[in-house]
Amino acid sequence: MFDVSIIMPVYNVAEHLPRAIESALAQKKVIGEIILVNDGSTDGSKEICEAYAEKEPLLITVINQENQGSGPARNAGMKQASGKFIYFADPDDYFSDRLLADNLALVKQRETDIIVFGYTQEKAGRLDTREVRLPRLPQMDTQKDFRKHFRNFYHFSPYALWNKLYRKEFLTKNNIKFTNQRMGQDALFNIEVYKHLESVTINRRAYYHYVTHQGSAVNRYREDRFDLELNIAKSFESLIIEWEEAEEFKDLIAEEYFNVIYLETANLVHPDCPFTTEEKVDRLTELWNDIGKNKIVPGKKDEKNPFRYALLYEMKTGHHRNALFLMKTRNLAAAKYTKPFTKIKSFFRN
Repeated sequence: MFDVSIIMPVYNVAEHLPRAIESALAQKKVIGEIILVNDGSTDGSKEICEAYAEKEPLLITVINQENQGSGPARNAGMKQASGKFIYFADPDDYFSDRLLADNLALVKQRETDIIVFGYTQEKAGRLDTREVRLPRLPQMDTQKDFRKHFRNFYHFSPYALWNKLYRKEFLTKNNIKFTNQRMGQDALFNIEVYKHLESVTINRRAYYHYVTHQGSAVNRYREDRFDLELNIAKSFESLIIEWEEAEEFKDLIAEEYFNVIYLETANLVHPDCPFTTEEKVDRLTELWNDIGKNKIVPGKKDEKNPFRYALLYEMKTGHHRNALFLMKTRNLAAAKYTKPFTKIKSFFRN
């Protein structure tokens, strides 16, 4: 049995894939396996995976399947994984050669269900955009500890997979798998993890480089974006209700639903959205009257981010046309003035 199984779903990322695989191969003093799940790639990614597997047959396994999405791809990897721990890496990112050695040592020492560590966020080809993010949380040895500190935990990329190492026995015991939802399956997976989580190790060092690329799925128009995001918010709300903490975390529930409205607003102003201006206004008005008044307003009393504050104000006052104009202006400014926009992104972060 391996200490860890690195599972990497692969779909049309030939340009970045070698760096990601090399990061996995570079892990020091760790007996691990690398499972590359080619999810129907058409750009040469399949051939890159197979070339690495031929070079390192004892370490790398390739699974080829028809395109089903990253969730089913990760499930295929987990089904074959023999490691005591599971690590999910993205094929267009890279990470430190100490990631596994350091975090395995800590999580084994403390015998927890997962370990959470820091990361560096950056834009592709832009080293000046690097921002190190570290978890400022205590060690949590019980389910009670985790829920007590959940508010702070929530504010440190709770839905990311790549800044966590999962104990396979924990995932198997609780039958935790990915859904086939095309977007947000990482959020749904982690919400399921948090339902059962008993203990967490925190490592306040950064190991992973999360790289954002132009044309990523979150920046594209999707007809079904609202339904996908709403499913995440509902799942999060169900988690909190199951904990019997709906009153304590009503602001977090409201934040999840505001995120649904926020992302749908961005979706509506995307150049590829086929709706007329009036249809967009009607759509946003309808959503706010349903979700905004019932799910957001009762729990969301303040907003520190200036842009989100302005957007929330326009929606609360019924000025949905203004809200659409704000989002469109923001997106145009972000696209046109990338460098200066980076300097003030702490005020305009999604």
